[in-house]
Amino acid sequence: MIGFIQLNSKKLHENIHAFFIIGIIIFSCCLIGILGRPLTFLATFWIANAVLLGIFLRFPNYHNLGGWLGSFIGYMAADLVTGNYVLLTLFLTMANMINVFVSMLIIRWFHLNFRNYNKGLTFLYLFLISALGGCLSGAIFAVSTIPFVPNTFMNPARIWVDFGMWWTGEILNIITYLPIVLAIPTKAVLQEYWKNKRQENFQFIEILPAIFVLISVILAHFFTGPGSIMFPIAALIWASLRYNLFFVTIINLIVVTFLYTSLSTFYASESSTAYLSTAISIRIGLVMLALGPLTLSIISMNRQKLYHQILYLANHDSLTSTMNRRFFYEESERLVNHISPKNVSESITILLLDLDHFKKINDHYGHMTGDYVLQEFTKIVKSNLRETDLFGRLGGEEFAILFKNLSLKQSTQIAQRICNSVHQTPIYLENGEILNISVSIGLSFQTLPYCVPFQQLINQADLALYQAKENGRNQLCVKHNLGTT
Repeated sequence: MIGFIQLNSKKLHENIHAFFIIGIIIFSCCLIGILGRPLTFLATFWIANAVLLGIFLRFPNYHNLGGWLGSFIGYMAADLVTGNYVLLTLFLTMANMINVFVSMLIIRWFHLNFRNYNKGLTFLYLFLISALGGCLSGAIFAVSTIPFVPNTFMNPARIWVDFGMWWTGEILNIITYLPIVLAIPTKAVLQEYWKNKRQENFQFIEILPAIFVLISVILAHFFTGPGSIMFPIAALIWASLRYNLFFVTIINLIVVTFLYTSLSTFYASESSTAYLSTAISIRIGLVMLALGPLTLSIISMNRQKLYHQILYLANHDSLTSTMNRRFFYEESERLVNHISPKNVSESITILLLDLDHFKKINDHYGHMTGDYVLQEFTKIVKSNLRETDLFGRLGGEEFAILFKNLSLKQSTQIAQRICNSVHQTPIYLENGEILNISVSIGLSFQTLPYCVPFQQLINQADLALYQAKENGRNQLCVKHNLGTT
């Protein structure tokens, strides 16, 4: 009973939270659309429906009764405080909410996961569902009711024009704003992005696509006409191949907003008839313009992810996720070769690690248990390493680690800590048995200006490892400056 009350209390809290959050967001979005609306026409950009759909898809905890009630109040309040009539506002709100409701219903029906919007055709499915489902339903409801409501701005005599204006306007809003809501990076992604950017040197070529996009829309403003929609295509293609999806959605927003405002102003200044006769065509053209860079960006992103996955698999051991022998040697030699002889504070430490009596573990428990032991061993070792340290599997139960810019004392302390951690950490097997393992470690250390080739450092570490095994295993032996200590 107590659990049931607590569950209901939690749901009530979630609904109240969703009510206020969604209500404030939709109210703000509606005000933006209303205040930017041309006299006697529908809003130039109505972002509320796309934002509401995006929030419900991305944050399911807001998709509840409280969220729907909050959106209803948000729609109604924004229209009423700006002087609209109650009955007209009610039908406008219903048309807007039908758009989002039908889109969510179809998405749920097909079990479409928005989180896969960047995979395959998921993004196109989302767009088609919204365009042919929600947007179409909202437009049909609007032209079936609003022209017959008192104080309406729609004329029954031009019902097909109003239908086209409403439908194409909603499709343009969906393709412009929904991808932004879905692609907004999380806090962790942003932190990782800025961390990587700080480590990279700025290159002017990185901002060139954005500059060319800006130039193209400026040209479109000065040479306004039907063909001006095509001006940014080349720059948008370049940007979609250069930037991540979120940046592309922002660039798309800027381009679509600028072009639509410029063209609408141009035709509306001539006459309302010219505006109405060209608006639908302009919107469809802008939808096609925005769809191209988004699709290309997603394809490019998927190819990059696939490339990195293949590269990772080629360079890492599939069992332990450590570097494989080839990649460890390549990265180690690169570090050694790039050490500056002028910096005498730099140093290189090589550790060779070999699990003691590992063959007995395989023989007694089987290779599956042996694989599990290797995985647990690598977890123990990684917990004692820095992010900059190189850790690779050379083969079988033999591993290698490279430290850079550590003193001999620091290196031996870390190596000894690894040796102790491996010996003191029990491994729990599926059958309930507890397995204790140990590792022998050979260490070679060099400081400048007497650094020898990497292969010689490996050989010295191997000699130290051999000595550790000869001395009884489960210990560390050190080779320093080609002499044994």
